[in-house]
Amino acid sequence: MSITLANVSKAYDQQNIVQDFSLEIQTGELFVLLGASGSGKSTLLRLIAGLIPLDGGRVLLDGRDVTDLPPQVRNTGFVFQNYSLFRHMTVAKNIEFGLDIRGLPRAERDKRVHDLLRLIDLEGLGERMPGQLSGGQQQRVALARALAYEPSVLLLDEPFGALDVKIRAQLRQNLRKIQQELGVTAILVTHDQDEAFELADRIGIIDHGRLLEVGTPNTLYRRPKTRFAATFLGAANLLEGRRNGTKVYVGKTALTAPPNTEHLSGLPIELLVRPEEIELARYPETLRAESIGRGVVRRVEFAGSLERVTVQLNGHHLQALLTPSEARTLGIQVEHEVWVGLRDYHLLPGAEQH
Repeated sequence: MSITLANVSKAYDQQNIVQDFSLEIQTGELFVLLGASGSGKSTLLRLIAGLIPLDGGRVLLDGRDVTDLPPQVRNTGFVFQNYSLFRHMTVAKNIEFGLDIRGLPRAERDKRVHDLLRLIDLEGLGERMPGQLSGGQQQRVALARALAYEPSVLLLDEPFGALDVKIRAQLRQNLRKIQQELGVTAILVTHDQDEAFELADRIGIIDHGRLLEVGTPNTLYRRPKTRFAATFLGAANLLEGRRNGTKVYVGKTALTAPPNTEHLSGLPIELLVRPEEIELARYPETLRAESIGRGVVRRVEFAGSLERVTVQLNGHHLQALLTPSEARTLGIQVEHEVWVGLRDYHLLPGAEQH
């Protein structure tokens, strides 16, 4: 089922929470809405589900205008961050709760519960109480309950936020597998960029209730259109410059202008460079990337499988990521001079154009 939001708005106490929000999500897509806390993500899910009324705009599900329809006829499933399981009911009773309300025969309810327990890898645990399950297992039960009556749209409100890192990673994989297997259209809201990158077919960046940018994870990370997206999605080195002719000038350094950036010619720009696209070398002749000059190492930090190196260059502090073997080969140490090259970079409109 496709989802269309047309100029959706919502305010509380004269404060705009969602503002003129328009978006189209395709059938079977897993769309991730990414934004900071308080950006309007959860409110938007509740507007789609019909849990709160709109102040303006329309919500269409598969082309049907459901703006004024109650939640029970929208055919949406909702998974909350805090699980919201009924503590006095068994796992099986929690899953079949919505089916019972809809009057499905006992045999159908039992089969559906059995199928869902198998789908979420909790076969044999139907008679346990929620308090006897781990947090990750409870979240899977909440997912099964939302899927029990075969909704056309699945809405997930930061479903992994209360879980530890390892369990979150496992559940993300389970969710993606289940969503693809069932072909259900899903919207997941999160502030976790790693979660967004792993799960999303497409990501929407939301800030203060406005949709800023939509794209695939790769496009938004490598070729964002806005400064906000560039800095929200991972570490970003931003260098002020100007594009003229076929060159980009950063200070006195001339770099090759990326293709399809002619519209920025003659204008101030910001050069976006991700840390993994910076190359460091002890000598200029060993650089394979385009050189932007010589800097001084100010900090070296352990970052798990990588080392984060901060280099001061022409008043900028650039972050680079090196593998341990690269760092050993270079003999990187604080106060060492290094040459800096850029393997890849992207142009954004300068600050005065935002």
